[in-house]
Amino acid sequence: MKKINFKDSNRQKTFDWFKSFSNSTYSMNVRMDVTKLVKYVKENKHSFFIDLLYIVVNGLNSTEEMRMRLVNDEPVLFETINPAFTVMTKTNTFENVRFEYVKDYSKFYEIASQKVESAKNQTEIKKENYNPENCYNEYYITCVPWTDYVEVSHPIPDDKSSQCIPRICWGKYTENNGKFELTLNITVSHIFVDGYPLSMTFNKIQEMLNDVENILQ
Repeated sequence: MKKINFKDSNRQKTFDWFKSFSNSTYSMNVRMDVTKLVKYVKENKHSFFIDLLYIVVNGLNSTEEMRMRLVNDEPVLFETINPAFTVMTKTNTFENVRFEYVKDYSKFYEIASQKVESAKNQTEIKKENYNPENCYNEYYITCVPWTDYVEVSHPIPDDKSSQCIPRICWGKYTENNGKFELTLNITVSHIFVDGYPLSMTFNKIQEMLNDVENILQ
């Protein structure tokens, strides 16, 4: 990671303004076209969750503002950010799972598959996964595959450093006139992420969803 100097940029006033808020987060919920992804995972017998996870993490990492964090109250930029996501266990509770991001799709899929299967078979939740140290370089990701929601909100702590970690959720995909769609929620801190970079992130994710044959190989 490297330190960010906003002092010589037009972003300093915005940074200071939203940093003064007790809760600087806001959300955007967008309907995403996942038609090609649904077709791809069915044909290749893949995990829809893992393939979408790969696309979402890459879309987030393509936006510099999504990789900005507050560490020791100072703005920093990470080169890449890792996925941290929830998995339902056999006891119907959820476990937090994390691993180091890799760009190679096959390797990403292999690691994610192992992590997901391991968590699914747990009978007890690992307490250390709830209070990890130095977890700023993560995206907090979950999904609600049982319902097609319109919007969703996240519990947000008072800690500003935690608020700067984007939170992502998607719901159940449904068919509408031959097209499959789902709602993707991204919650960010206005300390770093304004509407434009957030919109560009959604656009990048949709662009990748439209090109799954080339992205997922």
